[in-house]
Amino acid sequence: MTLLINNDVTARVLDMGEAVAAMENALLQHARGQATFQPRVDLWSPTAKDGDYYRWGHLLGAMADPPTLALRFKSDILKWTDYSGVKTEEWFCMEPGRYCGFIILIDTSNGEIIGLLNDGVLQHVRVGATAGVGAKYLARKDACVLGVLGSGGMARTYTEALAVARELQEVRVYSPTPKNREAFAEEMGEKLGIRVVPCDSAASALKDVDMVATCTDSRVPVYTADMLKLHRPGVFLVRCRYDEMDDATFEAVDKVFVNATGAYTDLVIGTEEERARRPTDSAYRRRYKTTSYGMLADVIAGKIEGRTSDGETIFYHNTSAGLQFAAIGRLVYERARAARLGMPIPIDWFTQDIRN
Repeated sequence: MTLLINNDVTARVLDMGEAVAAMENALLQHARGQATFQPRVDLWSPTAKDGDYYRWGHLLGAMADPPTLALRFKSDILKWTDYSGVKTEEWFCMEPGRYCGFIILIDTSNGEIIGLLNDGVLQHVRVGATAGVGAKYLARKDACVLGVLGSGGMARTYTEALAVARELQEVRVYSPTPKNREAFAEEMGEKLGIRVVPCDSAASALKDVDMVATCTDSRVPVYTADMLKLHRPGVFLVRCRYDEMDDATFEAVDKVFVNATGAYTDLVIGTEEERARRPTDSAYRRRYKTTSYGMLADVIAGKIEGRTSDGETIFYHNTSAGLQFAAIGRLVYERARAARLGMPIPIDWFTQDIRN
């Protein structure tokens, strides 16, 4: 059955605990050669009517159990601005406030397209759930205080997922806009049933914490290696965007683990002048580097060691992977189908009798 599943349905059926378990299963399959994914590909064109550049981005991933392939794509108009001295990236589709992110879900046992999903809610949960798996295997067992930089959707799902992985007693949050961090504290405190404190600086949010999550839209570092001295020994660090942490942090911690080691691929249309509109300096495009760090999947499978002492400082570089959409997308599809939610679509719309 092909189902059209919107964000409202996804929000109704998706449980963070189940999402963390689904991601752990998918990563374990990856370590065993039963799952794979393609690093993200972005295609850029200077044809945008109202913006700096058009960007098409896609991720692809598949796993054997359940037999699923997911293609997630985005269609964006990109703008770059400076906010309080920090370079940020804004995007929209057609007009500000509208976005196009979509997932095509396929059952690989017979090739059937089983789901067409908006990616809004799922996008945040799949990254947060993967952070939760990272914390399960890499954070200290007694970690109970979390510091969060950022107060948007990713900050919410990271906090929820880390609360699944560890029994949190307190969360401290900082973002530049007071009303945003206060709203986050009120909402997440009520949802998780724990103390959530809005802080007036990054330093106060990160002081004496056991875990740190950076969840901002900044394209320059908001976390620097000197901040490591603020935390309790054996801190666990996880980020949302590569650019949020400086290169020195990678060198200063004891261990770094990732989801993927391959670099993103950029395909660019445009003259030299048009291409110059895109930020391409090394500080901004650090996420495109190939790395050689240990894989979280291999830690889960017992192929390599993760944390070996409570004193180790560990950074989990939560890189994006199409496998996340296969794992969480299939979970959403199964839960929506069981609840009789979503809009059924004739499979005849996607098949034909002409050989291609």
